[in-house]
Amino acid sequence: MTSDKRTLISATMSLADDDFMTGKNWQVCHDLYQMNEGQQTYDLVHGLVHLIEGDLSNAAYWFQRAGVNQFSKDVEAEWKHTLDRLNAERE
Repeated sequence: MTSDKRTLISATMSLADDDFMTGKNWQVCHDLYQMNEGQQTYDLVHGLVHLIEGDLSNAAYWFQRAGVNQFSKDVEAEWKHTLDRLNAERE
């Protein structure tokens, strides 16, 4: 697994540390994901942070860019599903 992939998974896991609320970890993750805009895996997790934020239309936009047309509005369930996807894509 590349260091970029480890960083991506670690950052995504940290969202649970703040109980899936906006805050320091959310902002760090959002900045990381936004810096890598256009890469499908980063667009996927970018959708997740907007889901956490409660911005469903923005979340839908990012999920769609990542090729995901349906997502759960249950943040924790979507977080787990997203981590499963990331781990399945390990290089």
